[in-house]
Amino acid sequence: MREMTVPRSAGYPKPKANSAEIKLLGQRIALKCSESDPELVDETVQLVSMLLRNAELRSKGVAAHQIAILALLDLAGEYVKAKRRTTAYKRQMDQKSQELLKLFEAET
Repeated sequence: MREMTVPRSAGYPKPKANSAEIKLLGQRIALKCSESDPELVDETVQLVSMLLRNAELRSKGVAAHQIAILALLDLAGEYVKAKRRTTAYKRQMDQKSQELLKLFEAET
């Protein structure tokens, strides 16, 4: 799996503040959103659209629900990698903080 970039112009209308529209494998689906940040909703819809397009390109001739599952697996894989990076970074920062604290305590 590679790092994903989200194109800013994915060919979909910019969603309204509390609603969004996504094209899922040829079908337009209207979504009601609890999120009040329209940029977050827009970026999320674009990411889902990109994941679906990528999954569809990799698996010609399979059912729509299988393409959606592949896209979901791609997203889950990216989430797990990000979570691992975050955990490793936190562990590294904790270790450095402990080292700095020891240095500070040794000076006082």
